Amino acid sequence: MPDVSVVIPTTGRPSVAEAVRSARAQRSVSVHVVVVCDLAEVPPTVRELGGEVDEVVCTGGGRRGSYARNLGVAHAAPGSHVAFLDDDDAWLPGKLAAQVPVLERLVAEGWRPVVSSRILQRKAGGEPLPTAAPSTLIADGALPEDYLFRRRRLGVGRQSLPTSTLLTTGELAAACRWDETLPRHQDWDWLVRVARLPGARITQVPEATAVYTVGSPGSISAGADWRTSWAWAQRWEGVWARETFADFIAAQTLRYALQARDWEGVREMVRAIRRNSAPSVPNAALAALGMVPRATLERVAMRRSRAATDAAIPRQPDGSR
Repeated sequence: MPDVSVVIPTTGRPSVAEAVRSARAQRSVSVHVVVVCDLAEVPPTVRELGGEVDEVVCTGGGRRGSYARNLGVAHAAPGSHVAFLDDDDAWLPGKLAAQVPVLERLVAEGWRPVVSSRILQRKAGGEPLPTAAPSTLIADGALPEDYLFRRRRLGVGRQSLPTSTLLTTGELAAACRWDETLPRHQDWDWLVRVARLPGARITQVPEATAVYTVGSPGSISAGADWRTSWAWAQRWEGVWARETFADFIAAQTLRYALQARDWEGVREMVRAIRRNSAPSVPNAALAALGMVPRATLERVAMRRSRAATDAAIPRQPDGSR
């Protein structure tokens, strides 16, 4: 029986081949690879993978990531754990070998765990940065919204629990379905709801286990759609701590409204902050960066990370590194 079912949603991007092969290359763990095509029929990029994929299913097209992940979970091998992998990301060979023992130890202790990890980041088509992120891992017992949104760090080291790092049990994956109504923040929403289930525990291993792609063509997360983010956030106003909610609005929806130069949206987000709490200094700074184009911010963040890595490598006597 396979140890881990790997759910890979795709719209047929060529990068799906790298994702599938990185799942196949896992050490010490058997995998059952399920590719879910959010299309009416299987695209050539998936057909070409042949026997590297155990199951291929189609959604019919246009159903989005949450529906595809739920369908993939439904096709998981009986009794297996479930891991999620996006089609523009890739796993490092020791990903599951690092996470599965942690997952199974927590299960033996009576928990319903979700295990994440650090990542290496890359621009689409580029090489990964050598510095693992996030800088700080989620603390035991911390709620994911507090970890992700409170006092959010600037740059590539900011707090994160990327979808392509998530490993959980088949039981928990089936018990907490991904919200199929959401066009955005699907991973955050799933984590926030999982954390509220009895016995749930979210943890991260310190290793980088996946290569995460920033700015893939057609990525929903790359847009400045403040209304969609605001609609999702309103579900949690009064549920999250006031400070967490204000920090999310400042760093996310207010920043998006500023990027879009939507002054009505800016005023509405300022009112939402005022009725909750003053945002932290880092999140207020992130909001102000909404006046700077996102692509510029990503370039600066990547350059800063490379510069920090270069500075940490000692020079040789001839001046080389």
